[in-house]
Amino acid sequence: MYLVLRPPWAGRGDETAPTEPRGSAGAAGKGSGSGKPPKKKPPDPRGASRPHGGAARPASSTDGANDEATFDEPAAPALTDGDRRMEWRGDDVTLPPRTVDMASGTESRTLDDGEINATIGAQSGGVRDCIVQGAKGTDLRASITIVLVVDGTGRVTRSRLEAPRYLFDKGNLLTCAQRALRQMKFPATGAPTKVTFPAQLG
Repeated sequence: MYLVLRPPWAGRGDETAPTEPRGSAGAAGKGSGSGKPPKKKPPDPRGASRPHGGAARPASSTDGANDEATFDEPAAPALTDGDRRMEWRGDDVTLPPRTVDMASGTESRTLDDGEINATIGAQSGGVRDCIVQGAKGTDLRASITIVLVVDGTGRVTRSRLEAPRYLFDKGNLLTCAQRALRQMKFPATGAPTKVTFPAQLG
């Protein structure tokens, strides 16, 4: 993500300074109509002009060269091998024991591949944003693994991620990603399901 700062003086090319009509009171000044040519002001010894009686503006070799200020992007932080090392962090994602409710008469099942793929494709943007934001300004490249436990109602109850240590320690990845994952909603199937999917960085 790039932030472009637009200086207040940029984008005003359609504004022009008003010009005074010839022969107006402002242009005639003192002694108008005397027939004598106006006296010329001596040049500013500092070489700076004073438009409209304003304060002198220091001359600059780059004055007028650019209408907008330019800003250098900060250098990427130097990452150590420890920063790049892959680690698992998060919840225990062991599935709970499966129980059968004979009284309800309804059959429970785990999520199928079509349901999992459709939900991840439509609702995983939040966790991807967490990964990109956490790696912002770095040259990190990694295949991140995300494991979820989805309960029978379709809610994400637990999650665990494998990612470079830098993303956990400096990028706040675990807190951000788990918050985004809890907002996902899978179809209710009556039984818990473990879901694993990758996210490629770089």
